[in-house]
Amino acid sequence: MDLALLARLQNQLSSSSADSPRCLRALSLARSLLTHPDSTENTRRSIVDILIGSLRHRADDSTILRLKLKILGDAAMLSREFASAVVAAVRPFLDSCDNLAADALATLVSAAEAHALCADREAGDKGGGELPLIASVLNGDILISLASSPIAAVRSGILDLLVRSVEGMRGDLFRRHLVIRIFRSLVMDLYPLVRRRAVDGMIALLRYAGGGIDSLDVEHFFDRAVELLKDEAEVVRLVAVRLISECGEIFTASQQGAEHSDQMTMIFVQGSIGATVKLLSCDQKVTGLNPGNNLLQKAGPLFIFQLGSMARDMCVEVRYEAFIALGRVRLVQENVLLQSLSKKILRAKSGSHVESSVNGTKISLQSAAGIFVHGIEDEFYKVREAACRSMGKLSISSAQFANEAINLLMDMLNDDTEFLWLLSDINASIRCKARKLLQLVKLPDLVTFTKAIDSLITNLETFPEEEKDIFFVLFFLGKNHKKFSTKVAKEFAKKTDLSCGELILDSPGAAAKLVLIISSSFFNEQRTTDIPAVLFSYAVPLCGRIASALRGAISQDSLVAYLCSQSKEVNKLYSSAGPVDFTMFDFAFKGNTLDFSEIVTFPEQLQDSSELLNDEIMHSIKLNLKTIGEAWPLIKSHQLHKVRSLLRDCKEELETIALDVDQSACGFLDFVSLYIEAIHLIAEVWERCLSTGSHFMGMTALDIKLEKLDSNLKRLRNAFCDLQSDEECHVLELTLLSYAFRLTEIGVHPEPIFAELKSIILRLEFLCEGSSNLSAFAKEVRRVCNGCTTDTDFHPHVFRKMVELFYPQKVTYSGRFKQKKAEVRVIGNDSENPLTFIPGLPVGIPFHITIYEVLNNDRLWILMEMGKSINYVFLDLSQFKGSEAKRNQTLHVPFYGTPKAPSFSLKVYIAMECPDDPTNQKRVTNDTLEPKLGLAAPFLHMFSVMRKCDQPSATQYGIMQNLFIYSKNTT
Repeated sequence: MDLALLARLQNQLSSSSADSPRCLRALSLARSLLTHPDSTENTRRSIVDILIGSLRHRADDSTILRLKLKILGDAAMLSREFASAVVAAVRPFLDSCDNLAADALATLVSAAEAHALCADREAGDKGGGELPLIASVLNGDILISLASSPIAAVRSGILDLLVRSVEGMRGDLFRRHLVIRIFRSLVMDLYPLVRRRAVDGMIALLRYAGGGIDSLDVEHFFDRAVELLKDEAEVVRLVAVRLISECGEIFTASQQGAEHSDQMTMIFVQGSIGATVKLLSCDQKVTGLNPGNNLLQKAGPLFIFQLGSMARDMCVEVRYEAFIALGRVRLVQENVLLQSLSKKILRAKSGSHVESSVNGTKISLQSAAGIFVHGIEDEFYKVREAACRSMGKLSISSAQFANEAINLLMDMLNDDTEFLWLLSDINASIRCKARKLLQLVKLPDLVTFTKAIDSLITNLETFPEEEKDIFFVLFFLGKNHKKFSTKVAKEFAKKTDLSCGELILDSPGAAAKLVLIISSSFFNEQRTTDIPAVLFSYAVPLCGRIASALRGAISQDSLVAYLCSQSKEVNKLYSSAGPVDFTMFDFAFKGNTLDFSEIVTFPEQLQDSSELLNDEIMHSIKLNLKTIGEAWPLIKSHQLHKVRSLLRDCKEELETIALDVDQSACGFLDFVSLYIEAIHLIAEVWERCLSTGSHFMGMTALDIKLEKLDSNLKRLRNAFCDLQSDEECHVLELTLLSYAFRLTEIGVHPEPIFAELKSIILRLEFLCEGSSNLSAFAKEVRRVCNGCTTDTDFHPHVFRKMVELFYPQKVTYSGRFKQKKAEVRVIGNDSENPLTFIPGLPVGIPFHITIYEVLNNDRLWILMEMGKSINYVFLDLSQFKGSEAKRNQTLHVPFYGTPKAPSFSLKVYIAMECPDDPTNQKRVTNDTLEPKLGLAAPFLHMFSVMRKCDQPSATQYGIMQNLFIYSKNTT
């Protein structure tokens, strides 16, 4: 088989007339055979020979030639045996004036890499023939020609080759002065990557062949590095710093003891200005330099000026290396070391300047002011750690410096406000830990206490989602610092008096201070007299938020009662229940959590007040229902404008009631809201059905309103448990009226509607304990349904007369409803790290679903809609955890309709399966797999955006951000 493939490859690549598609397929085959682990050495050698032979066709497309060179480079990397033939084959391409020269150089670099890899595996110098082989084809003229190429890739390639030859400890392969000349000429190249590679070459020369480098060349390298410190490219500035470091090592190794401490001082100060220089030990002994040569003689003030601009470099790695390097510096004057610990300029005996004994250069001590202060205050931990470690190393050379360093660190540790900046940290867990620490400490004075409160207010303004945690900490601060809190209360009261009512008490600052103030009085009755009573009344609107933040330790009702009693403005609700009297106990800790077992005892008066508050809310809702009942005469008299006005007023009043409603009355409030919407739709439909105008066949505005009415009535029938018999009868009669409206239309198919009417009549007879107790409207519907046995017996005008008979009976609502609800949350839906999908493949969407008051015989479905397609997934209630009151489950739901697009919109919601709806029967007959779902339970709409996964992966899928939760009553 290999022979056949090789023959095919030979045929396709040897022909000079081969077209590009055939050549590309042949090259793909060659690459596969080369990299296949089961290919033999003979097969690989044959492929290399075929490729080398095909290079003679220089008339080929340049793209084909470049691919051939790339495959030959890969072959040289795979086996050293091919290096000689590959190097000889690519040599003619070095003279090209296009990108072929760059590809040829890349092939040579691959051969050099193969040498480096094999040198690591083999001991001694048994191999390594590639580098001398490469050097044999690259004479001085070729090197200069390639270094002068107008193509940046060629210049970068020749630099890569030269750097690898130096790093491979084979610097004698090319003439040293020629290599240095090339590095010096390209160090100021137009392209940053070329400049960086030239500096890397200089570093390699100093590091691996420092003994053979002339001092003038080292000076020149140093001068070029100083110039590159101003380079716009960060990568160039970084390698320039490393080059200065290598020059500094050679200079340090050439010095003799303490007589050159002035030069070390200059280097220390200069390096700390730029926060860049890596001044290191003298463990390398260099013999090629004259100790009398001062490499800094020319650099002097220019060196300081250039590195001064690097003090504000944005690269954290530069600052880190600087402080690591400063820890290795020795023989620096003591006054410079002391100045590095203080931002204030010190006046030493020797003055405020350091003078070099070599050339008389003076450097101001301001250059070294506060070096380590800035280091230990750096925003990055690694820089702060490096600064501290360097201070420890420098302390060996000076006892006074060690003493001052200890004082600096102790002062920072003893600063009570130093940790407050952690409250504004970008990491949420760090902010949480800082607040817990603040909650436990005892602050020493009012100034520190005020700073802590201001920091928490700033924290609250920046991260409003952490309000509960911040209020919790403020409550403890007020409890633990009652005297300070009282002073803050008096100052805050003055501000409210001077504001003339214009102070916004709902602002984060005002809310935080009110929580602090009331907490200080909660556990100390003597302190309540020192706090202005008006502040307690200001805190009343915050009771709900405060009680929620205290995690159930204090109920909202007891908190309201306490604040009202302290503000001397107890409303009639509480005064009618008698005097407010309850006992407060202190907080206690169990481990890291609070023990709320003995925090508040509630007297019977408070419980009666809470029940009275709920009774008042229920009474207000029932008054609204009574008002809605007064709308029927207006509906029958076709006064639609007055009906709308009446229902609008009821809605606004319910919205006001909803602000104070608790969980027990929430279901009744939702029921009444749906009921008002249903009555409003009935009034609209009544006006259209019984008007004297013409009736049109087809989908009209009337059909749309009937669809909405059916949806609302389904919710009223199925989404609320524990309805009384008269309440259910009233909803069923409204359903009868809705179906009767449909029968008044011309062209409607009556048989399925008659079947549904008969089933509703049977349910009404069961609830009313016989047909004799039915209303007049229900009896007429029963009679007409029994009389219309065929389509010929159906006459719409008969039902229009029947609709006029409808008039609802008075119903007394209990209001104790249990509402079926569903909540859906997408897991891992983050805007910064969105989950992705693979176009055309199913995607698993992680959901956390919570359902309330859903019975075991209910059937729930999760629907995922994209455009006109809907994906249905049945929810097995047996997998949910919890009781009927509340169940939850986390599951991955597959969505099969992912389009071949970068993104798409997806709407997700929960629906409960209802009995068959005859009005929708025609629509579902075409798709037998679609469940007959009614929007019986309140559910959540979710609108999500799916993003395409760039690289298919079994674990990369999901939903992106922008989850918009619609109203629970949205259809």
